Amino acid sequence: MSWFKENKFLGGLLTITILLAAVIIFLGMKAGTSLEEVQQQVAAKEATVKKDKSLNPYPTRENAMDKEKSLKDVIAKANEVREKLLAFRPEKMEDISGKDFAAKLTETVEKVTALFPGEKAIPNGFHLGFQKYRGSLPRPEATGILNYQLDAIEYLMTEASGAGVKQIESLVREPLPQEEGYGWPGTREAKKEPRKTRPAKRDPNEVRPPKFEKLPTIARRMPVELTFKAPEPVVREFLKRICNSDQYFYEIRLARVLNPASIPSAGKAASTEKKSEGAFGDVEIVGDEPAEDEPVESVKILDKVSGGEELIVYLRADLLLFIEEENLPELK
Repeated sequence: MSWFKENKFLGGLLTITILLAAVIIFLGMKAGTSLEEVQQQVAAKEATVKKDKSLNPYPTRENAMDKEKSLKDVIAKANEVREKLLAFRPEKMEDISGKDFAAKLTETVEKVTALFPGEKAIPNGFHLGFQKYRGSLPRPEATGILNYQLDAIEYLMTEASGAGVKQIESLVREPLPQEEGYGWPGTREAKKEPRKTRPAKRDPNEVRPPKFEKLPTIARRMPVELTFKAPEPVVREFLKRICNSDQYFYEIRLARVLNPASIPSAGKAASTEKKSEGAFGDVEIVGDEPAEDEPVESVKILDKVSGGEELIVYLRADLLLFIEEENLPELK
């Protein structure tokens, strides 16, 4: 006989004890797992609360209302600026016939050429950047925008002449997409770019940069590059005129200024040195000391250093055509 048969009571008691111990161990392990999950949830909520408290402003209902009011004020001011910018947009930009555009182009070239008389005042073959249409006509659907650009370039050259510019070195106009039968970038009619090859699979552990939403386009750009010669006061007057214009909005993207005049070097002129104390401290003056009755040539020297001589100026300016269809978001 086995021990269990001889000791039924003790055997049963032992079996029940083992089963109870197993149940207690199972429940204890389950309770421990639940406790860890609760602790993780509490820690996550504490981190969220700590992050919210660090925000400026703190996310309360009052602060949210103040933020919304501030945002409405910003949008209102942005709409005011938008209305002022749209004032530069022509009321209508209707297409004209190709022959009418060609006739107007010839007339405008003659008018602008007359503003710059003298030998080599304008380059050979000067045609306001529209050399493409000397012997051909533009597409009918492009004449409206080309007519607007022609008027803007005539205005630019008229202001240059009015400011005192006497010599134009070059004028380059970047072709518009409409001239090739396409629409502005970002529109359905835009020229389709060739498909790019599918990139290789990325490492799942690779850190990817955040994606930014595409900003709305507020204006179409029509670039023009102008190079001319003029003294420094004339350059300043010309820039002031086009920047203060209320007819066309030109944004100067790039400007390079070259002074071809040689700057005096410390050669023979360095024979005489003296110091003068003034508002800028001790200033060292280098050059031949003139006699009492000899005129000082400092003006000519300063002109060469500061740009009083003829400067060669290169400008890249974009004529902006603001989009009236682009609306800012509204808050109710």
